[in-house]
Amino acid sequence: MPKHAFAGAAVLMLSTAGGAVADIDAQTIWSDWQDVYARMGGTLAAGSEDYAGGVLTLTDVTATSTVAGTESVSSYGDFTLTETSNGEVEIGFDDAIKAETTSTFGDVTQTQTMRLSQEGLTVVVSEDDGVRLYDIDGETLRIEASDGETSDPDLPAPQSFTLGLSGVASEYRSGLDGDPNAFAQEIQADALTVSAGSVEAPDSLSYGATGIEGEITGNYGEMPEEPVESLADSNITYAGELRHAGATLRLEPEVENGQGPSEIEGRSESGRATFEMTGDTLTYLLGTTDNAMTLGLPNFPVPVEVTMAEASSGVTLPLAEAGTEAPFGLDLRLQDLSIDEAVWGLVDPTGQLPRDPATLVVDVDGTAEMSVDLFGGPDAFANLAGPPGELTSLVLNEVLIDALGAVLRGSGDLDFPTPDPTVPVGTIDLALDGGFALIDRLVALGLIPAEQAAFVKGMSGAVAEQVGEDQLESTIEFEADGGISANGLPLR
Repeated sequence: MPKHAFAGAAVLMLSTAGGAVADIDAQTIWSDWQDVYARMGGTLAAGSEDYAGGVLTLTDVTATSTVAGTESVSSYGDFTLTETSNGEVEIGFDDAIKAETTSTFGDVTQTQTMRLSQEGLTVVVSEDDGVRLYDIDGETLRIEASDGETSDPDLPAPQSFTLGLSGVASEYRSGLDGDPNAFAQEIQADALTVSAGSVEAPDSLSYGATGIEGEITGNYGEMPEEPVESLADSNITYAGELRHAGATLRLEPEVENGQGPSEIEGRSESGRATFEMTGDTLTYLLGTTDNAMTLGLPNFPVPVEVTMAEASSGVTLPLAEAGTEAPFGLDLRLQDLSIDEAVWGLVDPTGQLPRDPATLVVDVDGTAEMSVDLFGGPDAFANLAGPPGELTSLVLNEVLIDALGAVLRGSGDLDFPTPDPTVPVGTIDLALDGGFALIDRLVALGLIPAEQAAFVKGMSGAVAEQVGEDQLESTIEFEADGGISANGLPLR
């Protein structure tokens, strides 16, 4: 779906608009909306504008956007902006709005449809001490989106997406602290539902959450002087968080040749999603607590029951044009992961392996010189051969694997002075506790031959130093001339 399609729904239906603080009248609000679209590289226009008796009627509202050679046109229907006697503006719209979008990139065209329906939704705009206020309340709000026809038969199968909110209450404020471009919003909702999949199987993924609350702050920045060809060209910055008080998940992935899970069901007691966009990066992090999951595997005799005290995953993506250096990051955490006894009984019937909960942590960040602009449109990857960027630095903030009675810890700092990622410069520190005991258990299970286990134990002295009973440490050094050493002993 085009980026501006959902953004447009947010602007028009939730009225998350910025713009200069001024007297509250219908025309000012309409100008605000048009200003937001301009900041995203698009235009917002009406087929006709009629103002009479304090009511601005907009018919055939259309949004047009051209980003990185991709042109999109969306139609949103009609709106009324009614000025009240107490100085407020009420936003009026139909119970359902159907937006049809046609995107053109090169010789390829694709259509999408989006239907936004609501019950009991009210949007009232007022002003308090120079701050614009949008008061939003609604019984239900539902967005249904799906891909349509395309002129390219090689494009993926059409997809569908549905999002629903109930018991919505939100307040949006713009013009904070005298800055017309600064904004903040708080949102609450009783429940959230999401379903997604192909048009033929629209409910392949079903998700539901209750007790939604969150906030976001940001700034639209100055109007871009040049055309917005990418998200990196936008001056918008923001940071926010959404939380829930319990969620469920059901996933029925497509299975080919009997491979992969046929069904996944999960639940969590609470969760959060944090997001941030700066001038250099776009960051998202999802986290949940007290998780339980059931996996149905086609060729496995019993369902796999998994629990986790905490699970989170986050990614920081660079906002940069090709040829520039930008930061990136990855944060993955699985805390106290346990598998049910039925599965353990199948893989380890004699109880050789410790069954304590496992923990996995991978926290890395770094910089890369980008080969493409990740948010530069569909043609950005057309001629890409290899990764989207070349590493220039990599920091291992924390690597932790605590499982089966052994604990591996790692950290390090590497630079990449050449385009070859196999020739870094820097050090990595590693520590392993309980590794020999784990090898002995795997030998007892018959998973590792005894002679191979003996060889591994003997070679450990060449790359690690024993600092305690079944405790190993090693500092791996990568030198500028290509040499590698472990605890001062040359390896290459």
